Amino acid sequence: MITLEQYFQAKPHTQEHSAAAFTLLEKVNELIEWARLGGFQAPTCPNTGSQISGSKGGAGDGGFRLSSSTTGATGSKHKLAHAIDVYDPGNVLDRILSDDDLERFGLYREAPESTPGWCHLQDLAPSSGHRTFIP
Repeated sequence: MITLEQYFQAKPHTQEHSAAAFTLLEKVNELIEWARLGGFQAPTCPNTGSQISGSKGGAGDGGFRLSSSTTGATGSKHKLAHAIDVYDPGNVLDRILSDDDLERFGLYREAPESTPGWCHLQDLAPSSGHRTFIP
């Protein structure tokens, strides 16, 4: 289970961020629990000590990102506490998920070919409106 503490680490955030992350993590944790039934092992990232992907010695940018973060796109949903990168070293989660599954959990993801080793999930629709989108 991914916690708010793991998501934010020690990064400063607002009450609005906390509320958004709480809703996001409810959906993501439900999806992960469902995926376990399909064979996903929900591994722990050795760099973050959680199921959130991140680089060794990095800013843990697979969870919440500060507005000053240079990781990812300028308008990254991570900066709004509406996105997370789930550690998925074998891309098992990405193989299990379909757009119907994402819709059931109220989530969207970046296309698996764009996220080797992690699964980017967000709860805000991209501009395309597609459940699986190319960033």
